[in-house]
Amino acid sequence: MRKSTLILSIILTAVVIGLLFMLVSTYRKVVEAAVPGNDSQTEEQVQPQEQPQITPNLADAPAAGTVRIYDAAAEAAKVLGRKDVYITEYAQLNGSDVYLVSFLSGDLVYVSMDGKVISTSKQDPIGVHHPTSHR
Repeated sequence: MRKSTLILSIILTAVVIGLLFMLVSTYRKVVEAAVPGNDSQTEEQVQPQEQPQITPNLADAPAAGTVRIYDAAAEAAKVLGRKDVYITEYAQLNGSDVYLVSFLSGDLVYVSMDGKVISTSKQDPIGVHHPTSHR
């Protein structure tokens, strides 16, 4: 049994050393590829890489002169003196585009695209159902 344990230990040690060697050699290749070495190129010969153009998602960007959705939520929270904002979304109120800020307490606040509170209302708090009594 001692001989088989010794052989198993030798095999496992060889496998670990082999894996460690592969790891170190792969690491060196990655580092050499990422950091320019002593190539014959000088800094003047190296061409800068062109940066990709990032196009903003126009559906999420507000129109000129409007506030962002999180600013509307902050304004609604400030007006009500609450911090339990549940969700803020785009909505229509009397044919106008507005932000609808819903609070966990059930308060609803309509904020114009200019950041002004237009209307507030109250509904049952989210997740709370009032049982009706049947007598």
